[in-house]
Amino acid sequence: MPIASNKPILWSFRLCPFAMRARLAIASSGQTVRLREISLRDKPAAFLAISPKGTVPVLDLLGNKVIEESRDIMMWALCTNDPDGWLDIWQKQPN
Repeated sequence: MPIASNKPILWSFRLCPFAMRARLAIASSGQTVRLREISLRDKPAAFLAISPKGTVPVLDLLGNKVIEESRDIMMWALCTNDPDGWLDIWQKQPN
């Protein structure tokens, strides 16, 4: 299957817990993104161009917006589709 170039790009590091929760929410929501695993020791110039602070996860919505916080990436995904009711569970958690 060809890779759709119009899909958002998720910049991630496989061992980062914040990136893990963003990936889980995206998977749960059924959203399709292009995953770009990076080495935190050797960050690509393209990654640093959209996220100068250089932390993961980062979701590049391709010109529309860049989301640099895992919680915001989760909200982006789950507000589109939340088949498992994660947002309901999340909202019931004590502050």
